[in-house]
Amino acid sequence: MTSHFERFRAGDTSAFDALVAEYTGPAFAAAVQVLRDPALAEEAVQEAFVRIWRRGLQYDPTRGNERSWILAIARNAAIDLLRKRARLHERSIDNAPSVYAMQDPDDTWQAVLASLTGERIRNALGALPAEQQDVIVRAYYQGQRPADIARETGLPEGTIRSRLRLALTRLRQTLSPMREALEP
Repeated sequence: MTSHFERFRAGDTSAFDALVAEYTGPAFAAAVQVLRDPALAEEAVQEAFVRIWRRGLQYDPTRGNERSWILAIARNAAIDLLRKRARLHERSIDNAPSVYAMQDPDDTWQAVLASLTGERIRNALGALPAEQQDVIVRAYYQGQRPADIARETGLPEGTIRSRLRLALTRLRQTLSPMREALEP
């Protein structure tokens, strides 16, 4: 019996609906595993099936079965969506809001304080070892979770969490004199 996918690849576009029905559940599960958000996973699955529609003829049965190929496309669509969202939420350290938010935009003292605070934070961050700087920037300025950082860097999640803890402890120690001086 010919699969829906084989029929679709042979030019039977009506078989695509059956293909979608057959693989939506597994593709959704693969996307949720990457994204951890059902709404985003639905978006990734939709994108995956658009890719399958466009690239169905690129499938090479000698390199694996159709199920693996389809689920790889779904997983890749989810990863692409995750990266896209990370880029949208990526913030520069220079543009990060000051801990001491300005009350009045015309207040020169507040502007100077915010500038000095930002500079001191950048200096304190720059004094950290490179691996600690990396996890702080990824976690706090790019919004990545330790599990995502671990997956991207290939390091154990426990190592990422340890680096975050060490970096935050060092930053707290470095910045505490400034904080104490600014408290009323």
